[in-house]
Amino acid sequence: MTRVRARNLVKGVVWAILFTLLTAYVPLHPRPRAHAAPVPSNLAGFKATVVGDVCNVRSGPDTTYKVIGQVTMGTTVDVLSYENNWAKIKTGSLTGYIAGWLIDVDLGSKGVSARITATDVNVREGPGTSYRVKTMTDRDKVYPAEVKRGAWIRVTLTSGGSTGWISETLLKLEFAGTSEPQSPPQTQPQPPLPSETPKPPVQTGLVVYPARDTLTIYSNAIAGSSQVARLSKGESARVVGAEGAYIMVETSNGLRGWVYGPHARVASLGDPSVSFIVSQNTWVIGKYPVSTVTATDVNFRSGPGTNYPVIGSLDKGDTLWVLGTSGEWKQAISPVGQAGWVAGWLTSPTTSAKGTAFTVSASANGEDRTLTVTGPFESAVVIPSPDKSSVIVSTSIFFNTSVELPVNAFEFGTIKVATSDVTVNFQGKANYDIVEISSGKVVLRFTPVVTSLDVRSSGNTDILTINTVGYAWADVRRDGDVVTLFLPGASLTHELPSLKGRTVKNVTVSPRDGGVDVAIKTSGQLAYQIKQTANSIQATFGVSGLEGKRIVVDPGHEANDPGAIGPTGLAERNVNWEMAVRLAELLNQAGATAILTRQSLYANSEGPPGWVPKPGEYSHSLSERAAWSQGADLFISIHNNWNYDRSISGTTVYVCDKNPNASESRRFASMALSELTLSLGTRDMGVRDSNFHVCREALCPAVLVEVMFLSNPIEESYLRQSETWAKTAQSLFRAVQRYFGTGSSISTPGI
Repeated sequence: MTRVRARNLVKGVVWAILFTLLTAYVPLHPRPRAHAAPVPSNLAGFKATVVGDVCNVRSGPDTTYKVIGQVTMGTTVDVLSYENNWAKIKTGSLTGYIAGWLIDVDLGSKGVSARITATDVNVREGPGTSYRVKTMTDRDKVYPAEVKRGAWIRVTLTSGGSTGWISETLLKLEFAGTSEPQSPPQTQPQPPLPSETPKPPVQTGLVVYPARDTLTIYSNAIAGSSQVARLSKGESARVVGAEGAYIMVETSNGLRGWVYGPHARVASLGDPSVSFIVSQNTWVIGKYPVSTVTATDVNFRSGPGTNYPVIGSLDKGDTLWVLGTSGEWKQAISPVGQAGWVAGWLTSPTTSAKGTAFTVSASANGEDRTLTVTGPFESAVVIPSPDKSSVIVSTSIFFNTSVELPVNAFEFGTIKVATSDVTVNFQGKANYDIVEISSGKVVLRFTPVVTSLDVRSSGNTDILTINTVGYAWADVRRDGDVVTLFLPGASLTHELPSLKGRTVKNVTVSPRDGGVDVAIKTSGQLAYQIKQTANSIQATFGVSGLEGKRIVVDPGHEANDPGAIGPTGLAERNVNWEMAVRLAELLNQAGATAILTRQSLYANSEGPPGWVPKPGEYSHSLSERAAWSQGADLFISIHNNWNYDRSISGTTVYVCDKNPNASESRRFASMALSELTLSLGTRDMGVRDSNFHVCREALCPAVLVEVMFLSNPIEESYLRQSETWAKTAQSLFRAVQRYFGTGSSISTPGI
């Protein structure tokens, strides 16, 4: 019996092994994938979110068509059709066309996948070839697709939520359906987040949740920057700071980044009954009756009835703060901080506020910046701090809460509600007028006041400082040797005397409708740069000539990012470098100091010695490049362009109108464009506004030059020639000479 049992045991083991091998068998040829339906190219039926600040909606799919309306960042629109990078959209009563790069078409909610159709595909940190390569992928890999912006698709790379952008020409969109998932590529180690500094986190007592299904955490406070992580419904992150419409957060596993306020729901851990709104120009703390939208695509109107204009759109699940009612209509504040009216039958019953109902609202709309406090108080007093760095609105009621909201935009630093007081801490000092103080309402309006001027000479440079109480900015215009800074909304404390320096011959200040003019007459048409702080505007004027000037020359792309690739394989990185080193040599020979942002063809950029990015700033090469502009007189970033249409050719120069030095940037850009097109014989494609990081964040006049199109076979052949590199450098050098008051335009034969 023992031997029989032993034989049976051996047989059992053998059969178990065979069974395991059979069931574990993997065929050499994988089973064919089930068919996955392609996504219609016209994207009809998809929804999209506006990512531009204020975007034109046109009557047709081109900039030649007239503007019929506008939509703002965060607006959700319906896509009716999509062709040639223009989308036909509908929002409320407005139907028209918008450029595809100004919207994110939502692919994720439709279960769309992106199947790679080429080999050695770059996955970038943003939607364009100017963004850094994050990793690479290969043919037949499949990733969840999130959004389409212009000709780029953002995909999810890992289960942890890391994302990247891939050109749509290198993939195929299909409904995920039954297609088999693919393994993501091994991503390169990511650079440390800007917030990974030894500073301890700020204890705000606030958390953020997704306002809808998910909430993206970005690497910096700019729409479209690379994604750090994503919060799903039910997940939260702690608030550790803010910058205008963006909130800095820290996740439970220690990752830090930024979320866009209109997409987030902010809550207080200490008092969940308090609601918050953070948007592009409104910051609100309050307790109000609440209602929820119960239908999709609900019109938000300017008044209580369908005869009033549509001012926005609401979606199912949106939470509204109810201000009042008129018949069946509710007056409310939307999730993006907009006040309007909604049909009551499209919302849930209104729930009462818990405790004392109140609202504290800071708004900044162009020149009009106000603080409004409302509640059931009978009286209130406004108490400024002696140094004008804060103000307290003390009321006759207790708010029965203690919460503080970081803002850090315009005058507003933080807003705190505690006991019976509303305390606003300013960025710098602020000036305000009491517009209303009555039972139940206090309104303060903020405007800057020019208090003094100062001209200081340092060597061959004059520095004009305009001191203000309150946030001021300058609209700049030039008429020959007179530069005028107009400060919108500003006033004067008293008449200010004229001033002069060495290069600055005369400065006069005069009030005019809507603000204050500061007129500066200089010794010739001098270049200048503007620096702005919370309580001053500083304009620096140097003498003519290149001697002593510091000029940053930035060869676009670097070691691990070849940039655009031409039809025969020419890498943009290499061409940019050849042009940059030749320009730097010409500048140094002329007595200027040329600063190259990288020191060799395959070197990565490094910031200036001792430079550390501020919280919220890019920590990778774009920030390091822009950091060299501190103390510089001019910043030139050299690139070469690319387009899907290989027939497109020409030269473009980009500036950023958000930069305080936009006026001077445009002046140099025009000179650079004329010199390049004259010398190279290329098509003039104009000076264009952009949001390029190096143009926006530079602390001096800055341009990004797209010399030619690598995608155009003819221009690629020119870009292989050392003669073209030399002519480009010489053209930019002549533009620099003209800009700083030396040299003249020299026409040379086209190549």
